[in-house]
Amino acid sequence: MPASTSPESEVDALDTEIAELRQILDRLDGLTHQARTRLRRIEQHRNGVDARWIERSLR
Repeated sequence: MPASTSPESEVDALDTEIAELRQILDRLDGLTHQARTRLRRIEQHRNGVDARWIERSLR
């Protein structure tokens, strides 16, 4: 027989789920930014931009 859940415990479970999803999205945003930065650096290097300028622009 399933235990009945109270509205408060359902709200707590939803709050926890929302917090976990926000953390995942924040990490994904960070990884996306990092990937775009690395890709831009590779493309610039491939197009003849001196690597010293690329590194300096990332600071």
